[in-house]
Amino acid sequence: MNEQQHELLNRYEEGLRSAITDFLTKQKELEGRFLEVEELNEKWKSSAPSYMAHAVPEIAKYPLVAIAWAMYEGMGCAVLWDKEWNRYEKLEDFHTMFTEPRGFDEMDEYITEILLCLPLGSEGAEKLENLIRSTAERALTLIRKEQIEAQSVMAFHLFARTTKVMFEAGVSVQLHRMGYNYVKVNAEVVS
Repeated sequence: MNEQQHELLNRYEEGLRSAITDFLTKQKELEGRFLEVEELNEKWKSSAPSYMAHAVPEIAKYPLVAIAWAMYEGMGCAVLWDKEWNRYEKLEDFHTMFTEPRGFDEMDEYITEILLCLPLGSEGAEKLENLIRSTAERALTLIRKEQIEAQSVMAFHLFARTTKVMFEAGVSVQLHRMGYNYVKVNAEVVS
């Protein structure tokens, strides 16, 4: 990948993160920024190859699923980080753990029902599904605006950046829902 392509991907990722942050803030799911947990970002890096192996074949027929499921995965990871991180921190591939019970196609239902404790078909589960679909639609619109040749190396990298941001959005939304936020601290230096 050349420097120009790398810059395009960085610009795209920054624009996508900004657009999703704005949307989720308007939906009252964030407070103007992503909540970052470096441990979870590292888990995405180790889980992304297995996620991509499932998601890439879905792009042609089900592009929203291929994009949206990364947000569900981020939400699931945030729950585990909050509740039982000492049990899961050594696990390298969260994606496989999330897909083993029901498969990739029903990973969203598994995370919604088992990790987020929202009964399938409930108002809460439907609101979550609508939120994630709307977020994925925004991401897909931004991908299409880039007018990158389908099935090219650049298209793959663009998709990879998109799923990374969607994962981070899922982590952020779930942490926000659990009451996490950034608090400005005024630390005085005592000499």
